[in-house]
Amino acid sequence: MTRSPEISQAIFEDVKAVVVVTLDIEDLADDLEPETGLYGNLPELDSLTVVKLIVALRKRFEIEIEIDEIVCQTFDTLGQLAAFVESKVR
Repeated sequence: MTRSPEISQAIFEDVKAVVVVTLDIEDLADDLEPETGLYGNLPELDSLTVVKLIVALRKRFEIEIEIDEIVCQTFDTLGQLAAFVESKVR
């Protein structure tokens, strides 16, 4: 699996786990890579599940995510979502 160097493996794997559980896509878990498209590519991810995912990420990583920080690009790929979470954890 190729991974962007700015995303730590631990953060990526934790974000991936939250996405898998929140979207109930355990059958796809092994195929999820940083380049995997999220919003618009996974039918399980719609506007309601974006909210659920944000809540789950806030709880798992104990981070604050303000509504004005949420942009479409954050949910383009799993790697971008992991990078966003990592930036909030630091």
